[in-house]
This record gives sequence, C-alpha cells and structure tokens, in this order.
Amino acid sequence: MPKAIITCYCGSCSLTLADGEATCFFQCGCNSCRQKIQFGHANGGRECTPLPKLLYMPSLIDGADGQHLMQAFKLRESADATQVYCTSCWAIIGVDHVGYPDNIFMNFPEFCINNGDLSVPLAAYINMSDYSDDIGPEPSEDVPLFESVRYKQERERLFRIPDPKRTFTAPDDPVQGYTFRSLLAEIGTPTTLNLEEGVDVVAIVKGWLQERSDSPI
Repeated sequence: MPKAIITCYCGSCSLTLADGEATCFFQCGCNSCRQKIQFGHANGGRECTPLPKLLYMPSLIDGADGQHLMQAFKLRESADATQVYCTSCWAIIGVDHVGYPDNIFMNFPEFCINNGDLSVPLAAYINMSDYSDDIGPEPSEDVPLFESVRYKQERERLFRIPDPKRTFTAPDDPVQGYTFRSLLAEIGTPTTLNLEEGVDVVAIVKGWLQERSDSPI
C-alpha cells in the first residue's frame, strides 16, 4: 500500500497515511460543506468551489506533525461533522462524521495538499437540494445524482452504488492504531461556531475579525 501525505498550504501541518489510496469520491452540493470551506476562506484559505470534491481516505495514520497549529471546529452544536484546520493557513486537513466507520475520514483535496492516489472515479453527486444556478453550473458528469439522503429509499440507493473498497462498511475488527479520530482526541474539544445553516460564512467571519481588530487592547 503506497503511503500518502496530506499537508496544509504552508507546510506547517501534515498527516502521513499508511494507505494513501482514496476509496470513494463524491461531489457535494450541501450548505454545510460550503460553510466549512467558507470559514477557512474567510480566515485566509482558498475560495470555495461550487461543488467541492469529497475524497474518503483510509484512516490509519503513521504520523502527524504540527498538531499545535491544528484546531477542530463544528459549524453548530447539532452538527454531526468535525473538521480540522491548520490555523496558520486555514487549509482543511480532514473531516470526521459520526456516521463514518473508524477506518475512514473525509478530505477536501482542493483545500489542502493531498499527494495520495486520488484516481478513484466520481461515484455520485450528493445533497443537491441545497445547490442552485446561483451557486454554480449544472453538474455535468453522467453519474447518479441525489437531492438528499433524507429518506430511507434515497440512502439505500446511494449505498447500492458500486463501492469495491467498502468505504462506508464498518470493518470486521476494530481499527488498531492511530486514526483521524485519535488525532481529534489529542487536539481536544472542537470549537462550535454556531453558524446559521445556509448563510454565507465569509461576510460573517470577516465581520468577526474586523470587530476583533477594532476592539481596544
């Protein structure tokens, strides 16, 4: 299994993955993915793309550097996902979700540097009920498209898509070793941003930053 290194833009933070081959690839239209990326952008990271790429990576980690600059955040108290940023350049190192088995984590390869094998083909467009022409162009790839996974039938159709690596199937035995969730435990309790669902985060966060700069020391 070839290893891979995920690094931030500035090189201060990195994860070395024992297996660097992505197992599944979606493009996502949901507001929450956009807000995660917009929060990084508002702090100095890259601007959000209309349909971010979601790559799922094996979670066994050989090493992590720059933990002192990594910080975990949740969009709101009810959020099921926790994302880790480099607080120097605001790249997104990875994302965990309560629904993931412990052998994977999600990575936005456009919003960090991931030198792994990302050649897995696009499997589906997901959560497209949050997407509109105001956000970006119509999806163009001839793959399944899901408005949501709100209903059981939708979830069952989504998980019938061929997945040779069994990405979302819990492993037969517990994962042994250091995983993305191990990293989250070391980083500590995530900061909850309490962002309203669906709002554009960039203007809000820039307002927060301006308020901080205007406050007397």
